[in-house]
Amino acid sequence: MKKTVLHILCGALLTVCSVSCSYLKEDIYSSSTRETYYQTAVQIETGLNGCYIPLRDVFKEVKYFYITEAQTDLMQMGSSGQYEAYCQYSTMNPQFSSNLWTNLYRGVSRCNTIMTGIEAAPIEEAAKAPLRAEAVVLRSLFYYLLTCNFGDVPFYEEEVTDENNDRIAHLPRMSASETRRTIIAELRKQIIEDKALPMYPTYDPVNPRRYRVGAAVGCMIGGKMCLWEGMWSEALDFFSLLEEMYGPLEKYRLSDVAFRNRYTGESILEMGQTVTDYGYKVYGELASRCEPMRGNFDPDLDDEGDDTSDVTEFDTSTDYYAEVGIPELGSTSRTNSPLRPTNHMYRDLMPYDSGDKRRHSCTAAGQVEDGGGWMQCGWFGYSSTDDRSVVKPHWLYFDGMSATSRPYLGDKFWCFNMQYKQDSNNFKIYRYAGAVLNMAEAHLRRGDEVQACSYLNQVRRRAGLPEVSPADFADEEALLKMIQDECARELFGEYNRKHDLVRWGIWWETIQEYGGSLLKANAKPCHRYCPIPQVQITYSGGALDNDEYNQYGL
Repeated sequence: MKKTVLHILCGALLTVCSVSCSYLKEDIYSSSTRETYYQTAVQIETGLNGCYIPLRDVFKEVKYFYITEAQTDLMQMGSSGQYEAYCQYSTMNPQFSSNLWTNLYRGVSRCNTIMTGIEAAPIEEAAKAPLRAEAVVLRSLFYYLLTCNFGDVPFYEEEVTDENNDRIAHLPRMSASETRRTIIAELRKQIIEDKALPMYPTYDPVNPRRYRVGAAVGCMIGGKMCLWEGMWSEALDFFSLLEEMYGPLEKYRLSDVAFRNRYTGESILEMGQTVTDYGYKVYGELASRCEPMRGNFDPDLDDEGDDTSDVTEFDTSTDYYAEVGIPELGSTSRTNSPLRPTNHMYRDLMPYDSGDKRRHSCTAAGQVEDGGGWMQCGWFGYSSTDDRSVVKPHWLYFDGMSATSRPYLGDKFWCFNMQYKQDSNNFKIYRYAGAVLNMAEAHLRRGDEVQACSYLNQVRRRAGLPEVSPADFADEEALLKMIQDECARELFGEYNRKHDLVRWGIWWETIQEYGGSLLKANAKPCHRYCPIPQVQITYSGGALDNDEYNQYGL
């Protein structure tokens, strides 16, 4: 079986020296060290593979999807019990925030160790350069996610040793702005100045480092960090390199955005499942929270009515979802408490009759040409009375729905023939369309409304929407609002929305106006960032804090 960067060998874990990072106090315990192992480029690359594991462990958790997408104006969780979906967490009860902190700092620690090993390795500089640059990009990604999710966080770039362990464990929060500006400078040196990584789209077949985090991811992270810092021209320096690599957006099919289409040309970063030569697999469970509810669950077999019941409680001889037989979804999958779009998303931003090709992949009128499948009110399937040997698949609304009802999330997020809750799709994290919209914003912030509309129109044209011009907007703020709404439509469900709302400084106001009822009832302004778990504060000797949470008694 072909290995890719996100098909990571479990054994790579053993090649990382400093791996215990459940808090900033590190434990050093590996039997493999740089003195005994990191002697060749192949050995270093194996160690780099281990740096990807914490990244996968973040994105495979559906709770992270709740944090980044359900805590917004676009999606809502209608049932209680999924605490991250409506901000029911605190310093003492951080929920997934604890795992998020652990995995992101574990990634930082591993990258630091690998970078130390690279510098000491007895190999030529030409061989070191791309390995060093890959480690820099990976570490930048971890710090980007840390600052997006926690705000100000401790920052360090050195390998943890017995000598510095205690000092690192007691690092305080560093300004997120200072962290980002440090990372921006490092990425600029590696990618723009030194050109240490080949300039190809991540998954281009001609990319010599295909599937690995490379120049495209580095440009995306560098550009996004510049947007956070208001460094508009510098952001365009990074994004323009992506434009050179990827070309016009229209060359990429909208229908390829579905998560089941793996490693597509437009993607900058996808998070795949872990598969090794030995058959080891790790799955996410996102699709089980995005597909229509299974209609063949026997409630008498689940006395508790919760998520702990066994797969055998489903009748696996049928494939009905919300009363529609859908052969593509198969008969072995299980769905639980699905996320649904908010009123704002399905009525205001992307109504049924908007003509936006992203909304549907099929409608009562037929298949949508190059449709996206963001949301679905029905499907071409079968009713319970159809004789499938005679009747062809035909349009059916899901149970109780009409064209204007609240839809389910569409097949962009479905996993065809899923086994139980094992989602084998790739999760789309960054796409070129996101960079195009970021370029539209950066040009607007620099005062160039013509260029802003030009990049905005690339996204709108592909979606089948009319183009816009500066004359269509009363002022710059109105055009910015259009770009923000286009980000909502285009990047729906791709782990970006909350971070964007926080960066724009409108998260709290937006969820109060458009968020789901449970989110509005539980969220506080401090929830714009996740809490640092109390155990981390204790281990830091009080160097860390949650002062913003303390203001609300959380």
